[in-house]
Amino acid sequence: MNQTREAKELRGPFAGLLIAIKLTIAAHGELRPEEPFAEAISKLADIAPLQTHDIVIKGLPVALLRDVTATYQIVRRREVLQTVGVSERTLQRGKNSDLTLDSNASDRLIRLAAATEHAIDVFGSQRAAERWLVSPALGLAGRRPLDLLQTSEGAKLVKSFLTRIDYGVYC
Repeated sequence: MNQTREAKELRGPFAGLLIAIKLTIAAHGELRPEEPFAEAISKLADIAPLQTHDIVIKGLPVALLRDVTATYQIVRRREVLQTVGVSERTLQRGKNSDLTLDSNASDRLIRLAAATEHAIDVFGSQRAAERWLVSPALGLAGRRPLDLLQTSEGAKLVKSFLTRIDYGVYC
């Protein structure tokens, strides 16, 4: 299956990120190349923790971060870069090269995209999810969920809070 067909089969703002992850997983021999990717992994939450670890250690392409920043409608580019821990200059340097993000930035990028996907599932649309990400949340001590995604502990809090919202438990 080629990337174009896979991109058409995958929906959502992070189809490109999912395709890059699939290719990394296939390179490690964990997924047969002919296996339909849409059935194997359709969301970032479907990726096994060890697969995520391997992807983070290898590093994601800087060009992929540029694609992800373009998917956001409300969250500003500067905020995405701050959350991921990458400067605008790094993004520009990676424009025409095979430059990869370091493991910390790769981890943060996956964390941001996974949290956004979860918020889209909870709130029903990308716009509503993004509005929630950039607004102070009472259940997060008045902090913006986007700011908490800079650390793994903050991401756990955001994920837990989204799950509580999904189940109707706000406190």
